[in-house]
Amino acid sequence: MSNEGEKKLKPFELILQKELLDLDEIKGVELFQVNHEDLKEIGVSITSQDGFFRNKTVKFIIKFKDTYPITPPKISCLTKVIFHPNIDENGNVCLNVLKLDWNPIINLQMLILGLVLLLNEPSTNDPFNVDAANVLKSDKQKFIEINNALFCETN
Repeated sequence: MSNEGEKKLKPFELILQKELLDLDEIKGVELFQVNHEDLKEIGVSITSQDGFFRNKTVKFIIKFKDTYPITPPKISCLTKVIFHPNIDENGNVCLNVLKLDWNPIINLQMLILGLVLLLNEPSTNDPFNVDAANVLKSDKQKFIEINNALFCETN
């Protein structure tokens, strides 16, 4: 018997609640609540352990629809000082599993691992930020220097 004051969780919220409980610890990853009222938005803070963004912290927000896991969530980058081929100037994130490769068996753990991989190994194929992709392809050191300068401006 449920309490009258308790909010009845929607199916996607029950799924997310279970996925949150089942999450394996990932080094450098912390979750934070965006809205204490519901689970529609989950914040993810990633301090990259490898690659071009090593020791840099990038924050994302994952927005779930009531139709999750049938439909993919939307992921946005909250860190505005990032120069990345797969993240545009507005924070939109290009992750294949969010588009054509979406499958309802993809869970929160897989999405977070996808973001970690995106930071560790940016893809220059079909970029959201063409300038970042071109710099990464032509001059990796310049790509690193640009990001170091951008991240230093915020600290």
